[in-house]
Parts: sequence; C-alpha cells; structure tokens
Amino acid sequence: MRALLISNSGNPFLAHCAAAIGEFLAPVRSVAFVSAAAYGEEDAYCARVREALKPVGVDVEHLHTEQHSADELERARAIFVGGGNTYHLLRRVREAGWLEPLRARVRDGMPYVGSSAGSNLAGPNILTTNDWNVDGMTQFDALGLVPFNLNPHYQETDPTAAPFAETRDERIEQYLHVRDNPVVGIEEQTWLACEEKGGRATYRVGGAGRARVFRRNTTPYDFRSGESVVL
Repeated sequence: MRALLISNSGNPFLAHCAAAIGEFLAPVRSVAFVSAAAYGEEDAYCARVREALKPVGVDVEHLHTEQHSADELERARAIFVGGGNTYHLLRRVREAGWLEPLRARVRDGMPYVGSSAGSNLAGPNILTTNDWNVDGMTQFDALGLVPFNLNPHYQETDPTAAPFAETRDERIEQYLHVRDNPVVGIEEQTWLACEEKGGRATYRVGGAGRARVFRRNTTPYDFRSGESVVL
C-alpha cells in the first residue's frame, strides 16, 4: 500500500506539492482524479488539477462517480481524490459502489493521492474532518488504508477563532474519549507519504509544516518534514 496524504491544495493550486505528487507516482505517469468531494464545477476542478500536474509530467483523467463505473475505476493506474466536503465525498463514493473496489486496488499496490477530504477518506473513518455533515451521513467508515484518522488543515491555535472557542486539540481529545485509534493532524502545505510493505508500515512527513499525533491519555507529539511518524 502506498498513499500520499496532503493537507491542502494551496495557492497557487498544488504548487507546494506537485513535485512531490510526481515523484510519488513515478514511474506511473497518469492518474485518475476523483472530484466527488466538490459541489458542482467538477470538470473545471479536474482541469485545474490537470494544469497543475502537467509540469511534472503527469496526465490526469477525470473519474466521475455518477458517470463512470467501478470497472473504469479498476482500470486506473493511480488515483487522486481531491478536496471539498468529506461527508459529500463519502456519500457519493459509497453510492457509486466504489469504496470496496478502491480499498482493494490500493491495498493491491495502486498509488493513492488524497488532498484534504481525499486524505480524510484514507483513515478508518471520517469523524475528525473539519467539514459539516450537510449530506446527513449516518455511516462514517472510510477506506482504512492507514490505522489513524486524519485531521487536515490542522492548527494548534486559530487567530480567527472567537475567544474561548474550542481548539482543534480539544475536539480531537473529544474524539479520543469515544474511539481509541490515533489521530494525526497535518498542517497546511504538509503531507504524509505512507507505505506498507511486508507487514511494515512507514509514515514520513513532507512539506513545510508538521504532523501532530494524538493518542488517548497521551500528550500530543510532533514530527517535522523528513521525519517518520511513530504512532
């Protein structure tokens, strides 16, 4: 299993991680882009991804949950699941019948790239997303490619938050009162390169920020670019 889990798309779009995506995908030079986390303008979204990855020599094909079958998903050589609303993404992937085939393909070696909502989808469930459940989802189990939940766009402190508002750390601690799998917060312009081979898994931090690991009854601890996350 190989996955590149990116916190955010950034501005300029994908500029901070395009080279990392190209390097991660090599020698594969094409990727199927899933835009299901978006509300409308999905063709334009895919066009932005195509333009951003062109300089690193990666061709982009659009896979649309309502227009393409699981068989077409099976033919992809690599997958990139983009950002948007994580609940919306999970609902559409489930309704398309893609969740199990996608999990099986990635477990079998197909490279997986996720950004924001696409990164959330790689965990055991999506309950540590920052998004609102506007789709009214009642099932939250996700791909389970990694044994920890993701919290993209992680901020230890938010200068725009109202006084005495709950911090991200406090919300993650609430999750850990209910469930005991770890949570990894990844700051903006940061990603995790994940690989599982021969029963051994590694999670290496890349980009400009840090990854923070949260475990039940444990003080959170950080890893920076170039370091491997220890769970």
